[in-house]
Amino acid sequence: MKKSSVSHRGEPAIKQSPSPDSTLYDDIEAAWLEQRPDLDLAAACTLLRLERVNQLHERRLQDIAKAVGLQTGELYVLLALRRSGKPYELRPTDLFRALLVTSGAMTKRVARLQEGGFVLRVSANDDGRSELVRLTAKGLATADRGIAEVARVVARTIEASGLTKAEIAMLDRCLRKLLAVRTVKTPKKSGRLTAVD
Repeated sequence: MKKSSVSHRGEPAIKQSPSPDSTLYDDIEAAWLEQRPDLDLAAACTLLRLERVNQLHERRLQDIAKAVGLQTGELYVLLALRRSGKPYELRPTDLFRALLVTSGAMTKRVARLQEGGFVLRVSANDDGRSELVRLTAKGLATADRGIAEVARVVARTIEASGLTKAEIAMLDRCLRKLLAVRTVKTPKKSGRLTAVD
């Protein structure tokens, strides 16, 4: 149940009960702190929370895709084509690289979208041997409907969370730093890890 209190600005403040997810990750963090106080696992628990945030966002995107008659991966294709600008076309290679999927997965997505009348395959002007994937009028309308709904859902999520614009900007800067780390080298030690009974 939510309780009202007064903030330091004299405005009514809303205190929210912790969500089950929040409690779960708090419990995980507390358990590791008790079991392995020699390890600093606070950031690892933060990344677990981030993973859960992404799962919740993906679920919302699945609902949006379903509402426009698509699977999430197919919606991503339409959105990638839409943001490319007129004439809303890309090479399949550009699509699978932009969406971080395999060429096989992209081929299947494009085929389903073509069957549904959302995209066309057209020859590239500069090379008749290669093809482009282009939005149809139906695909364009669906992409615009989808991205507008994404914007609305994200805005409602941010509003419900109470995050400020400054906090969102800080979060973005932090995530950019984490994304810059591609690989982590594990320090080599003498001897090999062995299973312990």
